Amino acid sequence: MGTAEATVACQEPSERLPLLCQPSPSTTYLSQEEVVKQARAAPWQGLRMALLGLVGALVACMLATALVLLLTMPRPAPPLTWWQKASFYHLPPTSFPDSDGDRHGDLEGVRHLLDQLVELRIQALVLGPVLEGDGANLSRICSAHGYLEQLRALVTDGHKQGIRILLELPTWAEELDPVAEDNGTGVYLKEALQFWQAQGVNGFLVAKDPPWRLDAVLNVWSELGRQRGTDQGEERVLMVWDQSETCNISHRVPSRVILTCTLPGSERNLTAGALTQRVEAALQNPGGSWPGWTVAGGLPLAADLGETLGVLLLSLPGTPLLQGGAGSPIPLGNTMKPGTNGHPLTTLYRSLLPLHANSFALQGASFTPLPLTGPSEDVFVFLRPGTCSGILVVLNLGSQTHQLNLSQPSFPNHARVLFSSRPERQSEVNMEEVRLVSHQALFLKVHSR
Repeated sequence: MGTAEATVACQEPSERLPLLCQPSPSTTYLSQEEVVKQARAAPWQGLRMALLGLVGALVACMLATALVLLLTMPRPAPPLTWWQKASFYHLPPTSFPDSDGDRHGDLEGVRHLLDQLVELRIQALVLGPVLEGDGANLSRICSAHGYLEQLRALVTDGHKQGIRILLELPTWAEELDPVAEDNGTGVYLKEALQFWQAQGVNGFLVAKDPPWRLDAVLNVWSELGRQRGTDQGEERVLMVWDQSETCNISHRVPSRVILTCTLPGSERNLTAGALTQRVEAALQNPGGSWPGWTVAGGLPLAADLGETLGVLLLSLPGTPLLQGGAGSPIPLGNTMKPGTNGHPLTTLYRSLLPLHANSFALQGASFTPLPLTGPSEDVFVFLRPGTCSGILVVLNLGSQTHQLNLSQPSFPNHARVLFSSRPERQSEVNMEEVRLVSHQALFLKVHSR
């Protein structure tokens, strides 16, 4: 029987095959509305919606947490520029070595001093006023001090050895009102600064007084700063030397300006409280300048006072400016040879300059005074924090011996001695029993716990 016939036979009722031929069931289809209704009634749909809501809540929570962390976490400090880390040396023309035997110091003689600056770990040389003292001739070097070719050679060799060269601006005659539009001083000054920058000079030093000259220099420096976008060379700096006791600039200054303060030269001003106020005022200068420090050159100092000022110069936050010339603790020339220099502070400076150059903690402007419960006016203690460790500077300003307890929750029980102005046999000290003799200074390396 063929297939078609078998199908027909099964469709007809038969008593012979009652179990083999059953009527096929009819097919029933759901409508679209019934399918949607049953799908909505399925339990997994609610579970899916709950999971999607949980994932959304977790993502929102993570985004909110990340935003809070970004807003509250401390921002990394920008890297220091070369002039914020360097030690500067100011050399007056009267101390220029004579290279040609005419009994006048010259720039060629200065070029032969670069090796000594490198040995001392000094990174910038500020030449005393060698320019003609006329507003219209600030692009000329006085013939008594050398020639342009000598300055170019000095700048080139200095850069090869890592020494930047700066020029001190002289005091020229005030011809007109420096703020008048028809005053030619600003034009001459701008042309002069641009000229010396083109010769490779890394910056300038100007005294704060007279005020009209400082205003003219700051105006030109600000204008040059606005044109800095086209200058792809190394960053240059302007140093303003304030020799007054207040040491401030009343109005806001442009960027890349160091306000160099002269440390007090009398013992009556050297108290812990006065020094703390002086440093904090320099760090919070409303003018926005970078802090700097110097000790007046040629100042007749007692040995203890000179030692104290030398320690402060190379440990306070900011840029140190060392004074060369007569009476300098580190004069340049033949007197630098061992055994020929009798200045009592030479050893001190030769020890502290490399420490300043090699220590990140002593660079920059971080400064935390440490309060003491004991002789607060005789002992000046402050922390120069670093990345993993800091340097605790402990300075006895008085003539009495003091026993100090410098233990702090963040300090270890013992600290390594990095420097001592008195013979120190111990390489470590117990922070609970730090002994300081008269006018002694200690640099202690402390690790953060």
